[in-house]
Amino acid sequence: MRLFVALDIPQEAAAYMADIQSRLKQEISVRRWQPLHNLHLTLHFLGDVKEDLVPAICEDMDIVSAIINPFTLRVGGFGAFPHADKPRVLWLGLRGQVSSLKQLHLLLGKRFDLHQGLAYDRKRYRPHVTLAHGPEEQENGLPLDEWNDRYLALEPPQWKARNVHLYRSELLPTGAVHTIIHTSTFDKDHSKKQAVPE
Repeated sequence: MRLFVALDIPQEAAAYMADIQSRLKQEISVRRWQPLHNLHLTLHFLGDVKEDLVPAICEDMDIVSAIINPFTLRVGGFGAFPHADKPRVLWLGLRGQVSSLKQLHLLLGKRFDLHQGLAYDRKRYRPHVTLAHGPEEQENGLPLDEWNDRYLALEPPQWKARNVHLYRSELLPTGAVHTIIHTSTFDKDHSKKQAVPE
């Protein structure tokens, strides 16, 4: 089964990002706009995973979540991969207690490393929500700072992250369907388990 680990993004923040995306559509051309329904913040994309590994992944999530306190996030500014001059991906970042988000990502990775046959992306984690793939190149690169000034609210939506989810992703002719198959709650005691392997 095709799996990934992610946080929910609440409706208010998702609607805010979708509004920014719709305004950008009047300004730039891209190869593909990212659908923003059923929005989430990916921590680890695990790809195709054998079903017998799923219980261990769920236990890993419970162990790590027990030592993570709920944390606050809010929508951040524009960014591009690999950079604004030669953009392949246009995205919005996250602000707030991002250090807690990165700690969650790191500790989950340490647990996942224990399982042979479980693969995940080991590049440096840059929390973001993708808006578009293949934005057109502009003479002086994408005007990210200008867009930050024009499109971002002074007080963007913020929310408290309290859970992390394991999603199953099914690729259908009508598009991807994501189903939550496990939820771990932050700061919840899951017995006396060790969070980080020795």
